[in-house]
Amino acid sequence: MLYELRTYRLRPGTAPRYLDLLRREGLPLVTRHLPLLGYWMTETGRLNVIHHLWAYEGWNDRAACRASLGTEKAWGEGFIPRAFVDVVAQENLFLTTERTAPAFDTAVANRRTEYPVETAEMPLFSADCGALALSDAPLAEDADAIAVFRVQSGERPGSVVTLWPARAGLHIAPGAAARHEIIRPLGFSPL
Repeated sequence: MLYELRTYRLRPGTAPRYLDLLRREGLPLVTRHLPLLGYWMTETGRLNVIHHLWAYEGWNDRAACRASLGTEKAWGEGFIPRAFVDVVAQENLFLTTERTAPAFDTAVANRRTEYPVETAEMPLFSADCGALALSDAPLAEDADAIAVFRVQSGERPGSVVTLWPARAGLHIAPGAAARHEIIRPLGFSPL
């Protein structure tokens, strides 16, 4: 499997607008084509940052999924021009798993779920936060992690990305990670 962690940095104050547009218009379009595992917004560290995680069978599957999304007129001519005006930077990491928990495996099995439009009455965010860390080696605090990944391409190849579920990984030893962020899942996020 090939996992892609995409990170978007938004202009300060624009995240609510971006995320509302995503759930009202973009979510059903993107999940018709791309296999979603998780969608989060940072609470600590780099603020105004959104992370999303996708799972592909491999490079060919990723290319086919992204090409298919590219044919979606409402995505390319509707959502992207309006939503991406607020995106000031993008980056991605290609990851392989070192270790996963059953909840992660379930999300992978259900990754082809197409999500419907969400309404304003639905909660934008989950009540509980998890965490995401980038480190040079596996962390001692990773026992409760939902997944531990190795970076194959992107920032710091060979480094470790650790993803914790709600209420786990919120505190790690000082100096253990190059970056540690508390992340809040969006209401629709599988993880």
